[in-house]
Amino acid sequence: MRKKNIYLKNTSRKLACLLLVTTVSITSLQPVFATRKSQAQDAKKAAESNLNTVNNNINSISNKQQQLQKEINALDAELVSLLVDMNILSDELDQQEVKIKQANEDLSAAKKEERDQYERMKKRIQYMYERGDSSLLEALLGATSMDDFLNRVNYFNAVHEYDRDQLDVYKETKQQVMDLKTQLLEEQSQMEEMQDNYKVQETELKSMVSQKEATMDDFDSQLEQAKVLAAAYQETIQQQNQIIRDEEEKERIAREAAERAAREAAEAAERAAREAADAAQREAAERAAQQAAQAQQQASSGSSPSSGSSSGSTSSSGGSSAGSSSGSSSGASSAPAVSPSGVTGSDVINYATQFIGNPYVWGGTSLTNGADCSGFVQSVYAHFGYSLPRTSAAQAGCGRGVSYAEAQPGDIIYYSGHVALYMGGGRIVGAQSSRTGITTQNATYRTILSVRRIIN
Repeated sequence: MRKKNIYLKNTSRKLACLLLVTTVSITSLQPVFATRKSQAQDAKKAAESNLNTVNNNINSISNKQQQLQKEINALDAELVSLLVDMNILSDELDQQEVKIKQANEDLSAAKKEERDQYERMKKRIQYMYERGDSSLLEALLGATSMDDFLNRVNYFNAVHEYDRDQLDVYKETKQQVMDLKTQLLEEQSQMEEMQDNYKVQETELKSMVSQKEATMDDFDSQLEQAKVLAAAYQETIQQQNQIIRDEEEKERIAREAAERAAREAAEAAERAAREAADAAQREAAERAAQQAAQAQQQASSGSSPSSGSSSGSTSSSGGSSAGSSSGSSSGASSAPAVSPSGVTGSDVINYATQFIGNPYVWGGTSLTNGADCSGFVQSVYAHFGYSLPRTSAAQAGCGRGVSYAEAQPGDIIYYSGHVALYMGGGRIVGAQSSRTGITTQNATYRTILSVRRIIN
């Protein structure tokens, strides 16, 4: 008995050490994961802030480019209009040149005609002067009648007035041509001045367009740099997201490993406790048998009644102890749940299969939004009024144990660290993994550790 107690103490110490190591491992890993994840989250937050700033800058540059492009378009339109005006003015200057040339030719002709008329008048005056008034007198005296005389007098007067009038006409014509030339030259001067102004405006407009195009090029360069920065920040965010996912996956794996180790440690402790209880029961039975044998020996050798009474008391006590131990062992190995009226295992399976295809979520208990293996079993049975423990290891002790050959729909199939519901026909339904979610598969895909019947 003393050796058994020592064994139980040693086993308890080992299990306590194992649980302590598991706890320390979880505790030591969490700060590492948390630090890396926190650093990645901080880097992601900084990159998102920088990306937001760059995007605002990109929007600002784009707006400025749009406004600048409107200004460039307006200047281009103004420049085009100016060039059209310059072309028209150039044509008008060409036409003005033609007019001035024609005026010069008309002026030269008028001057020549004036000189010719003046020369002809001078010759007639000279002729009359050289001949004297006798020619006039002879012409008058030679008249055959008064009418002829008057006609001759009128002729001489008419010739004189014609010469004078013609001279005046040519003088006036020459003056008109000179005035027209002066006007044309003045107009030409104004056109040339306008043309010079147009050229100045053209130079200024082209300069303004060049400056704005240079500014646009600068905006293009800024925009390109901003886009490069934005792409870099986007890449940083994606990298940090990947780091965060990796760290979360590591946390999940470490957590599942730690829980698996804790469950295995708990199972080991439970097995050790059962073994210790079985050993104690066997030892008590052996001791009772020895006492009974001693009592029989004493009775056969003629021992006193008091000794027989003592032996009978001891035997009775031993029998009571064995019965108590057996009852305790039976209670420890099976914890039957009370079955609500009318519920069958098939009802449980029919309800459970409604949620096939829904997601697996570690630690979850929602049949629609996500559950893990034990959460799925717990929630399915809760629908029918059963209250089961939360973990798979604890669920492995519910109800009563049956063999896999006796398994019926609704029984809980327990594997190492995993549970599912038996459907019948060698199939199970349960929350399998994050990849497959709630699904069905062969019951014997893993080693079955136990089958627990909850109903009946």
